[in-house]
Amino acid sequence: MRTYLRMIKMIKPYAWQLVLAIIFMVLFSVMSLFSISMIPAFLEGFFTEPQPVAVSDDRSAAEDAALSDDGITTDDQTALDNQATTDDQARPELLDRVENLDSEVKGLKERFQHAISSYLLRGDRQDALLRVCWIFCVLVLLRNLTGYVQAILMAFVSLSVIRDLRDRLFVKFTAMPLSFYHQHKAGELISRATNDVQIASNCVNVSFTNLVRDPIMIIMYLGAAFFLSWKLTLMAVVLLPISLLGIVKIGQKLRKYSHRQQEQMAQLTAVLQETVYGIRVIKAFAMERFENRKYLRESRRLFSAIFKIHRVSRISAPLAEQLSVVVGLFLLWYGGRLVFVEQSLSPGFFMMFLFLIFSLVHPIKELGQVNASIQEGMAAADRIFQVLDAQPEVVDTGAGQGLDRVDGRVEFQDVHFAYNSDEPVLQGIDLTVQPGEVVALVGPSGGGKSTLIDLIPRFYDPQRGAVRIDGRDLRELNLASLRQAMGIVTQEVILFNDTVRNNIAYGIADIADEDVAAAAEAANAHGFVSQMPAGYETIIGDRGVKLSGGQRQRISIARAILKNPPILLLDEATSALDTESELLVQEAIDRLVRSRTTIVIAHRLSTIKNVDRIYVVEAGRIVQEGAHDELLAAGGVYKDLYELQFSK
Repeated sequence: MRTYLRMIKMIKPYAWQLVLAIIFMVLFSVMSLFSISMIPAFLEGFFTEPQPVAVSDDRSAAEDAALSDDGITTDDQTALDNQATTDDQARPELLDRVENLDSEVKGLKERFQHAISSYLLRGDRQDALLRVCWIFCVLVLLRNLTGYVQAILMAFVSLSVIRDLRDRLFVKFTAMPLSFYHQHKAGELISRATNDVQIASNCVNVSFTNLVRDPIMIIMYLGAAFFLSWKLTLMAVVLLPISLLGIVKIGQKLRKYSHRQQEQMAQLTAVLQETVYGIRVIKAFAMERFENRKYLRESRRLFSAIFKIHRVSRISAPLAEQLSVVVGLFLLWYGGRLVFVEQSLSPGFFMMFLFLIFSLVHPIKELGQVNASIQEGMAAADRIFQVLDAQPEVVDTGAGQGLDRVDGRVEFQDVHFAYNSDEPVLQGIDLTVQPGEVVALVGPSGGGKSTLIDLIPRFYDPQRGAVRIDGRDLRELNLASLRQAMGIVTQEVILFNDTVRNNIAYGIADIADEDVAAAAEAANAHGFVSQMPAGYETIIGDRGVKLSGGQRQRISIARAILKNPPILLLDEATSALDTESELLVQEAIDRLVRSRTTIVIAHRLSTIKNVDRIYVVEAGRIVQEGAHDELLAAGGVYKDLYELQFSK
């Protein structure tokens, strides 16, 4: 219920469209009711001659004559009236009120029938029938117009809510820290933003429309039915809820099954995404059959979960319909008794009553399907709100101190960090990088070098200690201004399916083409970009697939040069390149690091001989520091790594 209320609260910005839609829903229901009310007029027009019906509360002279014809004298009648008065005084007051109400309703029905005879059926039978047909046509036209308008308004409201939900989910994705993406598969998150949102949208569409319109129609139809025969209507009110008990049970099962289906869809999406991104490796290792078996296994599980939902949900609507028909047939039998035996209901009104009751089958059937859709949608909404409610470990209120001027001094003071509490990654890190210095982090894989560098732009926060820029704790700074002061070049280059120009100028608005070209020139990228079909306007494909590894890396370096950051972070920027590309990239990096505070992670020790200082990181600790020659002379981990690389 809490999840559903959260979904409903999202309609607040569109309240006036919803109010208009409800007004047109009421008009639609009224027009539908008026259309059904034409049934007695049709019957009268076809089968009886129009005769005005006089309505009077006083006893007519004919009735007095009838009493006289029965042989009842005036004295006898007076005695009978006195006895009736005595009996009436002994009867309960509530019963009197019921009988008075019943009499008033009978009077209204008589006046209604009189109106039909006097106004709709005046003249000969052919003219009366034509008049009824025209009125019925107008009523149906108004019914369809109001139905169309309310449908359009409700579609606008529900689609707007789903758009807002999808937008909030995307914004949440971009706001979450890297740790969030380490805990969730990309395919799972994509599934929540696509499949789950689609299921939730179905829930909103159905529930906003049917939960408002159908109850209005049910209330109006029941009210009209009560006007025609309160006895039959009370029976319907008692019997119809019994038919809904099974539907409620079905809805409870559907929510559980739907949650399983959405989890399975996320798993299948993850497998599909891994296959698409890893297709080169799959083919290189001839693993097509293995991946096919893995996908088909997940596909069969998804099929089983979806089929189970369909098997259960498809019984909801026919069950509601069948039970409603059973109730309607019982009412038909009892209503026939009122018409033919008790003669307390005219045939025309009884036919109108039957149309009203059987017209209730459709909205009740729709409400039964609404319950199933809501349960499925709420399971999807639960997964969506799990993401929206997730609290990032790195919190940025946007009100922190800005970095208007950055000298570039970076300090780590007794920094401890762990992804999991029982597995420390960094332990007591202390290091300082002065403005304009170039320092390198080296050491065995898994020692914590990349984690250390990820703390500088606050991708994570340390559990103990502090990281500072120009003496200010990063947790006191505005995240946007902090990251604006940094340029990051990684081994795995991330490019977008856009033009070369837009990839180089990513995050920088209103930049001149000459500046983009100058940055590419400094990154040794201008030459190959100029030879591309559309130059800087060439689309480079998903993740830069149309470029080589060295070309992608140089585009990434051009992006960092154009940003012109005071602090530069390089994470294995040349380790995956061939010799020629490495030389070009290294030359571009040498231009990039000038007059900037630079921290480099390097596995190729030949690229860092000339840095100001080297930190050797092993098992989350700094075990050595110094210049290249000093570390070689001192022996230890750095010398072992150097000899391992250059022993041949």
